[in-house]
Amino acid sequence: MSETVGNGAGAHQGACPNFHAAVELIGRKWNGVILQQLLESPLRFLELRERIPRVTDAMLSQRLKELEAAAVVERVVTTTSRPVEVRYKLTAIGDRLAPVLDAVAAWGNEWAARGPSAS
Repeated sequence: MSETVGNGAGAHQGACPNFHAAVELIGRKWNGVILQQLLESPLRFLELRERIPRVTDAMLSQRLKELEAAAVVERVVTTTSRPVEVRYKLTAIGDRLAPVLDAVAAWGNEWAARGPSAS
């Protein structure tokens, strides 16, 4: 899970770039909660907005675009209805985040239950 960075005497062990990129993607503000909501079902923008009340429209839009660019979220446009319907859903690789997010949530609950002074 780690790789050697550099060569010769100055080489050192660094974090795996794929691991780092995944943690950055999931850990970016709002991404985790967006992904959790989409694990339940595909949702329209306003449905996501209602389920995540503290996120602004601009931030939600930006995060959805980033997750789409990362191929974790797919924007599905249905043109058979009027008005056109747009839903966001997880891709196959996005669906595979379910056990990861569940594990992070469980760890977070355990960590929070320890209280601020626990070490």
